[in-house]
Amino acid sequence: MDTITQDELYNSLINGAKEVMNNRLFLNDINVFPVADGDTGSNLFSTMKSIVHHSELKENTKTTLESIADSAIIGARGNSGLIFAQYLQGFSEGITAETVITKEDFVSASKNGMEYAYQAVGNPVEGTILTTMTVFYNELSKELSNHDTFDTLLEKALKKVEDAVENTTDQLKVLKQSLVVDSGAKGFAYFIKGFLDGIQGRLISKEITEVEEIIPAIEQHDYTVVDYRYCTEALIEQESDVADLKNLISDIGDSIVQVKGKRKTRLHIHTNDPAELFDRLSNHGKIIEQKVDDMVQQHDRIHNRKYKTVIMTDSIADLPKELIDDAQVHVIHISLLVGEESYIDKLTVTNEKLFELAKAKNIHPTSSQPTIKSIENAYHYLLSYYENIVVFSVAQALSGTYNVFSKAAEKFNENKQVIHIIDTKQNSVAEGLIVWQAIENLKADKSVDEIVSAATYSIGQSKILVKINTLDNMIASGRLSVRAGGIAKKVGLKPIITLDEKGEGKIFKVTFASNRALKKILKHMKHINETQGIKHYAVTYVDDPQLGKDFADALNNTLNKEPEYITKSSGVIALGAGVGAVAVAYITK
Repeated sequence: MDTITQDELYNSLINGAKEVMNNRLFLNDINVFPVADGDTGSNLFSTMKSIVHHSELKENTKTTLESIADSAIIGARGNSGLIFAQYLQGFSEGITAETVITKEDFVSASKNGMEYAYQAVGNPVEGTILTTMTVFYNELSKELSNHDTFDTLLEKALKKVEDAVENTTDQLKVLKQSLVVDSGAKGFAYFIKGFLDGIQGRLISKEITEVEEIIPAIEQHDYTVVDYRYCTEALIEQESDVADLKNLISDIGDSIVQVKGKRKTRLHIHTNDPAELFDRLSNHGKIIEQKVDDMVQQHDRIHNRKYKTVIMTDSIADLPKELIDDAQVHVIHISLLVGEESYIDKLTVTNEKLFELAKAKNIHPTSSQPTIKSIENAYHYLLSYYENIVVFSVAQALSGTYNVFSKAAEKFNENKQVIHIIDTKQNSVAEGLIVWQAIENLKADKSVDEIVSAATYSIGQSKILVKINTLDNMIASGRLSVRAGGIAKKVGLKPIITLDEKGEGKIFKVTFASNRALKKILKHMKHINETQGIKHYAVTYVDDPQLGKDFADALNNTLNKEPEYITKSSGVIALGAGVGAVAVAYITK
């Protein structure tokens, strides 16, 4: 067999993808480079799953391989996933055969794939998946004339690839310290093994599912803390040929990889500022997908878990990042929709940018609740490290998020309740303050029942007061009609907004000047403190830190008590409250 058909090539590539998918958990387990976040297997699984489920056997080899490459780009995740996708893009463009592929065709395409993979990486590092791609091509080229059949040539090349994988341990210090091989390089070896099995007729027939979407607890590895926190990716659709965007973002991170198709490009970067990344990319095409993984949190959860119970909440709960980090709180970030583009609350867009986008596109952004599947995956992940999850949700009356949390928890709670869902009946800083109190109880080594009981009691003792500076956002969101809003703006209405006992929004007080609104809030807070006693309070602001500080100072002077914290609001709150809004929440004694 010195040639293979288009069908054989396609089926063998699919078989290679399935072989990688079958070994996902092991690849997660040995993942220490570039970051020990235990997700290389899951990232490659996503890439290969997209190939298996979305590529098609077309009318000729060229279009078939284009289908595989396009599917890989759409599903690519992580460093190794993106590099692999670019390898397949180069392999696709390197094939000229119509339906019958010679060994020479295959070797030439492998060279093209290798070169594309190197071009995709901003700073190529040897001892990784790139090295095994090079070894594969070099051995194919070297042995081409010594083998009459495809499979014997591939067997020889696979042996060299496997040797190269073993050698990665000595090529990178972090691998040697941890006594593991590079997970991306090993993933490529699995792919070539599966491809060879396919050529020899040993096809994987078993359906590979996502039931094991658990990132396993892995061994302790020594590694250097990374300079950049967020593993960030963007899928961009461009009207013309895809531009090289690596230089555009080279100053805000490392581990930069760009996978380029004909009209789509996927970018990967480790950065501390995902919002800045997407701000820069916004002028270079339509952003159709965003992903951000917190590598520091992933590493701490794996290696430095503090408690047996984890607190989980949505991003509408306004809490300082340092408090979330310290207590290892798991945050479900809400999606923010600006026309056809979707952003990730508190990660890929700032409140200021949201207002800018809304003005430029003449559209009011909206929010979207998480999917049941995404929450199920989060539960799977967390329960691989923790015994219990306590979930704090934005008010059920305001969002379907509570129902999603509850529905996703059903199958986990069938035999024993390990997930506890709490409707805070609040939002913003009031929701955050209830979570903050739960964090304090967790630190005090309180039981799950005690944490839940204290939170349930505090919900009835909590309140939020939002000082609105402009009615534009309330009108744009439909909370005020255009006619009523126009009249209110004309007379200078400055309402104070709160939530009732069910969590539904209502007007607390009406004033006609910003300073009058402040005085009414301070008067109310003083009265509550004198009659009921304010146990805890916290402050949030939408876009102006100085306004937040001034508001907190005024409250401190009134109550003779500092807030537990001051923090910026979520984008979801910003969309409703508008520019210049501030809010205070409290829990009474």
